[in-house]
Amino acid sequence: MKNMHSSEQQWDKKALTYPRYNPSEDTFEARTIRTLEKEGVDFTGKRVLDIGCGSGKFTLVTAKKAASVLGTDISSQMLRILHEDAEKEGADNLRSLKCTFDEFPDTGERFDIAFASVTPAVRTAEHFRKVTDIADRVVYIGWAGRKESEMLYALHRECASTPKEFNDVPVLKEWLGGEGIAYKVIPVEETWTRTYPRERAEALCMEIFHGETTQTCINAVAKLLDSIADEDGRITDRMHVRMEIIIW
Repeated sequence: MKNMHSSEQQWDKKALTYPRYNPSEDTFEARTIRTLEKEGVDFTGKRVLDIGCGSGKFTLVTAKKAASVLGTDISSQMLRILHEDAEKEGADNLRSLKCTFDEFPDTGERFDIAFASVTPAVRTAEHFRKVTDIADRVVYIGWAGRKESEMLYALHRECASTPKEFNDVPVLKEWLGGEGIAYKVIPVEETWTRTYPRERAEALCMEIFHGETTQTCINAVAKLLDSIADEDGRITDRMHVRMEIIIW
């Protein structure tokens, strides 16, 4: 319970500066939905479960097509943002539930599509079995070995620290193979350019120290951000990512 409370606080804090839904047709989310449609995953008129939905970047894209969408997340602040943007978009077919996936209630409700995108909410064999049991089709987007922020990697070099590994899809593929479940893999490799206010960039940098806030850490972050900030104090970062969309 303590770890869950800590995670909730962590994601509530992130929500304050977390990327929100963008109605552009050129976002990663919009492009991904079009890719899924080409692969035969049609959200039109479907009952969709979005697990670990966060601020709703995917939730609201799917809500434009689906009959109904249920978004779940551990963070009340993320869900608050989701509903704010849903109201702006007139998405009245959307509801939410604050819970971990472990806590997701067994009410007998089934979904046409369950969706989980780069979320820690679905990571274990128990989670994979649960999501398979409650949905006719599952779409999982996971890291496939690369999530490389130029800003954070520069900080790792400065501090001689080891970057976190992002590679969760092998665990899922091993489970699917062991269960004899056929699946399709769509590789995704992109570079995202994002500009942050200084406060958000500082928060992202401090995360790599896992709560350690010594003066040495603070000085290293300040030195790096001073060197890359624009004249308005904003920080532009390039993120190189490799993911896989897994459909079963």
